[in-house]
This record gives sequence, C-alpha cells and structure tokens, in this order.
Amino acid sequence: MLLLSDKKDLLREDIMRIARRALFGLMATGLLAAALTSSQAQQAPATLLIRGATIIDGLADQPLRDRALLIEGNTIRGLVPADAPAPAGAQVIDLSGKFIIPGLFDSHVHWDPFMGELLVNHGVTSILALDNLPKALRTRSQAAHDVPRLFHTGARPQFNANSSETDISQQIRNWLDSEPSMAWFPQYNLRLARAYKFAAEEVHKTGFLVFSHTDHAPDSVRDGIDILEHVWGYAEALMSPDELKAFQDGKMLTWATRLNDWSKLDAWIADAVRRGVYMNPTMNYEWGGVSRRSAQRELEDYRIISNPDLVYFPRNMSDSILARNRQIKNFSSRYDSMPWVDKLPAADRKEFEAGYNNVREFNKRWVAAGGKIQAGTDIITGGVPGLALHHEMEMLVESGLTPMQALKAATSWSAEILEGKNKARGDAKIGSIRAGNFADLVVVSADPLADISNTKKIERVMKDGRWVDLGYHPEYYTFTQRPRSLAAATFAPVISAIEPSKVTEGAPNMRVVLEGSGFMLTSLVRVNGVSVKTKFIDPRRLEFEMPASAIERATPNPYFAPGPAQSPAPIGYRAVSVHVFNPPPEGGTSNTVHQLVLPK
Repeated sequence: MLLLSDKKDLLREDIMRIARRALFGLMATGLLAAALTSSQAQQAPATLLIRGATIIDGLADQPLRDRALLIEGNTIRGLVPADAPAPAGAQVIDLSGKFIIPGLFDSHVHWDPFMGELLVNHGVTSILALDNLPKALRTRSQAAHDVPRLFHTGARPQFNANSSETDISQQIRNWLDSEPSMAWFPQYNLRLARAYKFAAEEVHKTGFLVFSHTDHAPDSVRDGIDILEHVWGYAEALMSPDELKAFQDGKMLTWATRLNDWSKLDAWIADAVRRGVYMNPTMNYEWGGVSRRSAQRELEDYRIISNPDLVYFPRNMSDSILARNRQIKNFSSRYDSMPWVDKLPAADRKEFEAGYNNVREFNKRWVAAGGKIQAGTDIITGGVPGLALHHEMEMLVESGLTPMQALKAATSWSAEILEGKNKARGDAKIGSIRAGNFADLVVVSADPLADISNTKKIERVMKDGRWVDLGYHPEYYTFTQRPRSLAAATFAPVISAIEPSKVTEGAPNMRVVLEGSGFMLTSLVRVNGVSVKTKFIDPRRLEFEMPASAIERATPNPYFAPGPAQSPAPIGYRAVSVHVFNPPPEGGTSNTVHQLVLPK
C-alpha cells in the first residue's frame, strides 16, 4: 500500500513529466511556427468567399448544396446564397465538386507533443487532452497551424471514498485554477459514490461537465457523470454478484458478452439520454482488431508511420499501433492484455465477436434513443494521431450510425463538451459551420455521407481562417527521453521455475514446463539461444520440448576440473540455458534459467 507521502511523490513526478513534455513541445513547434508565420500571413485575405462546394455543417441532418461560405479573418460570418455577390475586396474560391466539413474534434486524447502536425494533417483541428497543459501552450495552439486547438481537463481532482465535503470542495477550487474545459474524475464505483456525487455537484455549479470511467454506469449517471468513458460500466451493472466477482478475478474473457439484457439496457439508456449524458465508446481502440476492416486500417496506419518525414514517430509506439489492428482487448487471466486475434481458439474468438456485436448494438440503440456519442480515440493507445479519429467514425458506422451521425460525433456532439452543463458556458465556437464560429474546416474530394471513409480524402485544411500547409517536417519534434509505452503493453517476461530442473544425459525429447509471469501467445522459448516450438498455456505457464540434442551429453562440464577419474562432479554439472523472448511490440527477453544435465 502506498503511503500518503508516496502518493504525493508520484503525483509530483507525474506533473513534472507532463510539464517536461509540454516544454519540449513548445520549443520544437515554436521554431517551426516562426518559420511559417510570414507565408501564412500572405495566404490570409481579410474576407474569403467559398463557392460551389457541398457543405456539411455538423448541425443539420442534410447537406447544404445551395450555399456559399463567407469567412472574415478567423471567423465564419455565415452561409449565404450560392449566387450572393462577393463583398468588396473578397477573395473568391470555387470548390465545385468538393465537400466541406467542420474541423474535427477528438474528444479523448492522452496528449504528447509529437502528435501536433499528425492531428492537423488529418483535419483534427481541436482536441480534448486528458492532461493539465500549460496555459502558454494552450494559448498558442488557438492560432498555430502545426498543432490543433488544445482544450484540457486540467489538474485531476484528487478525492477518494474517505474525503470530506470540505476537502472535495477545496479540490474542485484547486482544479478550477488550471482553467479546465471539463472535469476528469477518478473511476466511479459504489464505494466512491458518496464522494463522487458531491464532487459532481460542485463541478456542475461551476458550469462544467464530468467525464470518467465507471464500474456501474446507471448509478454513476444518477450520481452526476455527464460523459461515460467506455461502455463496460453498463455490462458490469448487468452482472450478478458472482459474475462480477468472476470478472474482477479475471475469469471472464470479456465483459461485452454480458451486455445483452436489452430491456434493462433500453431503460438505462433512456434515463441517460433524458439527463443529457454522452457516450464515449472508443471503438477502434477496444474492438478494432475484430472489425471487418482491420486489415485495411493496418495498411493505412503503416502508410502514415512509414513516411520518412515522420522520423520522430517513436518506434515502440508505431509497432504497437500496427499490432493493435490484429489484437483485442482482453480481460481474462487466460491471456495477456492484448492477445492476437488469429491465435485465439475458435471458441474464444467467437466469444469476442459476440461481445463486439453487443457493443455495436448498444451504440446503435443509444443514438436511436436520441443520445449523442462523442468520437474519442484514446490516442496514443487508440491509433495513429489524427487518422485514428477517421477510423473511429468508420467503427461507429459499423455500429449502425449513419455517416451523418458519425460526423456529428467527431464534430458538433463532441464540441458540446465546451458548452458545459446545460450550456452554462455558452455556444462552442468549434465543431460546426455556423456564423460566429472559428473558421476551422476540412475540404474532402468525395462525399463522406456516401462513404464515411471519404473523410480521409483530404485536400485542404483550414484552421483559424488560414489554409494549413499540409505535410510533415522531420525536425518537428525530438524525444529527449524514452517515449512512453501504450496502455496494456507487454514487456519482458520473468521465469521463476523450470520443471524438470535436471535430466540425465542421453534422454529423449522431453516436455518441459516454465513457470513465471508475462508470457504471451507469441512468446518463444530459446534453448542455448535457439528458438524452439512453444506452447502457451496462460500468462504464467509455458510448455516446450527440450531437444534431445541439447541434453545428449553431460560434457563438456565447466565445473569438472582435470584430475583423477571420478563418477560425480565435485562442484556441479553441465547446464542448458533457457530463456523466453517476447517479440515486439515492446516485448523483451526474460532472465535465464538452467536445466542441469547429469551424467549416467
């Protein structure tokens, strides 16, 4: 158990880590911004009229085909008739055959400074960072073209089940000092319910929304959550006490197979929708590996990651992102955190696919009931920054949402975060194409309402009233520390025992068992440095056949000194070295254990 002083030290280290990352991001992106300032100024007319394009404003249920878009400086002045005369001195652009959508908003980001131009190049002009970002960085981001508009949760309120109301109120006041856009709470559970409810009430008084994980979604809705982070809290609420204990003990492959009592779920969804609660399901991160389009998305990820100008994209992250297209989020102690789908037994794969179908159906019912989904990616774990949001929209359409609804999930519905509780903080100035909003736009060459994948066919991005110079710059960012790992990454395993621990020379091939921790479906046992066929039993147990050639002789014995002939070795016996290799992503090599080879 951590002492209070230990927790404070860990919190202090976390804050310092975020500050260092933000400082390095400011230094790197600041240099690039200075180089681009003069060229950007030249391409920013005081007034711009865009004609000919089909406009999808993020608000209406139908596209606008008979309107032109008028922009003054960094602000949208309005949608005018298609044949309206251009204001004096205005630049006029004809984008006939093109489609204009609002700048995209990723509502679930674990920020890292290297992400900036990746996001903007994919039309993501705003993000919500689950972080406490420096004010200077947030201010600069509003007009900069190499980074999206940065909104953040601020310093996470620190309260627990034993916190007094006075302490919680002080935590909320401290949180407000960080100028947040939304509150990110600790994970809701029944033990925390009292403190959570009071904290939510305090946040709501200030006009902000509450976002968090939850282990019981219906109760957390009652107690003040506004944005549900992932779907699993509804499945847990349906579990019997025995099922819930089994899930918590790692005896259930996935929670999603329990998401199937639709009479209860429909009632809970109706209650959440009535209260104005949003769902942030992170589909691509959790379920992308069983999607019918996973192979295509892996190829798209690779095409971005392999760009030579993205030399700064960390290899450990890129390898893990590519692998996620073939993996599935697992909750059972039978496998590691992210097992490879094609290595699963048929019955387990079928169970994951059934769970995926349940989650898709849940999302569909949520929107059919009038609820709103916010498209969030959970990057960097959720995919390539920027591209992941397009993949998330595709996954929402796979769930039964229309392309228009998926677009709203990545624009206006997510932007409502900034409007606060009951719109207490006023209209969001992003996420839609309407008068008074910032001129953040994406121009695509094909109709996204015909195929949501067309959002990736980006020809232009406008941020803050200026066209972005699309492309990547190898000098954009330099890591001065080892990049962090993705959530649920697997590292080097550990061997604690080998059985049998000794054999007699000349024995035939024999089954050997390794016990330890961190074993994976892809783990490889190596005998004297050479890989052998390995059977995965579970994350704590592997089996393999010891080759007869490795134990054919008890010699040469390094412990047997020259001298008179003796039967026993006075000091010891020759040994075969055994270790386990977990291949990338991440992965690593275990400690080495030895099997003794005894003379006959």
